[in-house]
Amino acid sequence: MKKNRILLLWSFLLSALFIGLASKSSPLYPMNDWVDVNCFFTVGRSILDGMVPYRDLYEQKGPVLYFAFALVSMFSRNSFVGVYLLEVVTYGLFLYFSGKLAKLYLGNSRTVFLLVAALAALVPISWSFTHGGSVEQLSLFMPVYGMYSVLRALRDKRALTFPEAFLNGIFAGIILWSKYTTLGFYLGLCLYVLIWYLSTKELRSQLLWTISYFVLGVCTISSVVLIYFMLNDAVDDLVKVYFYNNIVLYPATVEGSRMDAVWNCLKAAIKQNESFGWLIHAGIFWLLFQLRKQWRAALMALLCFFGLAIGTYWGGRGYDYYGLIFAAFCVLGLVALAQALQFSRLPQRFFALFPESWVIRGCALALAVLLLFAWTLPSHQNLYLSKYDKEDTVQYRFAKIIQTVENPTLLNYGFLDGGFYFASGAKPACRYFCYFNINAEEMWYEQQDCIESGDADFIVTRHYKLSQYSVNHTKYELVDSASHPFDENYEYTYYLYQKISD
Repeated sequence: MKKNRILLLWSFLLSALFIGLASKSSPLYPMNDWVDVNCFFTVGRSILDGMVPYRDLYEQKGPVLYFAFALVSMFSRNSFVGVYLLEVVTYGLFLYFSGKLAKLYLGNSRTVFLLVAALAALVPISWSFTHGGSVEQLSLFMPVYGMYSVLRALRDKRALTFPEAFLNGIFAGIILWSKYTTLGFYLGLCLYVLIWYLSTKELRSQLLWTISYFVLGVCTISSVVLIYFMLNDAVDDLVKVYFYNNIVLYPATVEGSRMDAVWNCLKAAIKQNESFGWLIHAGIFWLLFQLRKQWRAALMALLCFFGLAIGTYWGGRGYDYYGLIFAAFCVLGLVALAQALQFSRLPQRFFALFPESWVIRGCALALAVLLLFAWTLPSHQNLYLSKYDKEDTVQYRFAKIIQTVENPTLLNYGFLDGGFYFASGAKPACRYFCYFNINAEEMWYEQQDCIESGDADFIVTRHYKLSQYSVNHTKYELVDSASHPFDENYEYTYYLYQKISD
């Protein structure tokens, strides 16, 4: 138990350090200007104002995600500190469960501490980490716990306990109501557990109990979600937007079969994520090598991996941040690497350089982390934004103008939420408070009606002026414009319009 507490503390310290470097939500940055995380934050803050997702504000992710952002908004409404802490906690749990999984195979806690430190550094500098705060990043610890709990039960030659099965159900429920494409992992895990129990005579009588515990966890989360929407008379909106629109309107048209799209997107994701893609390859080869000795463990990981790939990419879209969820399998590659190093006895020789003192060996680990930090620092894609103060960003520049109006309303028109609601504190003037990647004519109709009726006090556009859209904008005048980098490769020009006084 003491070693578990030390590993947990170590994981959270590493998480705070590397998320502090990598995520735009950290205090190192003026704000997180990523459009997706600003959509989550806008909906989360609006929940505290009495608005209901989908019914009053359109967004495409799941309600549990918005509840989480509403929670952090309660004590961090005007900063991203709460989001940063949420990232630290979830990434820390990812590192912790990865370390616990590694200990099942390595048994050497000292090597595990080095392994967790390497993992902490490799994932945030990946291509798919993008800006910080993605659903994939916040969900990383859940599939790792799923694999760990099953592998531990396999090692102990027993059925999953009630806490293990129930907690996996809780996590599956959270994913179901956050971004259900990731459920492919749990479909693979459940299929494996079914095969495992049925192929083991001693476990067959436990199958229904394990299923019941898992389903109970899913139902616990689902009941909270459904009760909330039933009390707000918005179940129909939940079903239409979160399920129907995402299934019917969101998927992209693909050339060839859906499986071709899955395979191509998966290959691209592993190739782009050079920092941890090689660990996935190493993990897969290690699993295949283990097939004869530990076929059950190998089958479990492979079913979960390919189930996750199918669920993630079946829709035909392969945005950069989608690939981050596969970092859950990095620990298997690190275990393979560590086992190879054990033959050379390099870890033992490293620790043998220092006397039997936790203080001295702790300092050696700290030095290793500092070297990892120095290695990752110049290679991170978000550092450009840390050079700016709040006042230098276009969001806070426009906010000074928007805040001259009492209780201002805003429409973020033609692009995803750029952080202008967050910086100014303005309330959305329209249910479709920004542009979304869906084929829905009603989105444009409602936004155009909002502009033509003069319902918004301010309008923000990107790239294009209002005159370049097919909308009557005679009730608005251009009051400011500015350019600002979005990442290292793009610089956008934004335009701020204010409603003309009668």
